[in-house]
Amino acid sequence: MILPNTPLYQAKTDAEFRIRMIHHIKNTYKDVIGSDVNLLDLPNGLDLLQAKIQQRLYDMSNGEINLMPEELTNQQLAA
Repeated sequence: MILPNTPLYQAKTDAEFRIRMIHHIKNTYKDVIGSDVNLLDLPNGLDLLQAKIQQRLYDMSNGEINLMPEELTNQQLAA
């Protein structure tokens, strides 16, 4: 995969990339994400935000769009 030649993608470590990505998401998508942007301050914030967005997309599409991992979908069906 070819990555853009920007500081975001030129991180030296995974931790540095994660910090840069969180900063980018906060600045770029804060209007779309709303108050959920605060989840990014938590250690597992990216995962929490991803799950919320996947659930929101699923709910808004009445189940037509399902980006949730299969094991989560199976757990929800069993409950």
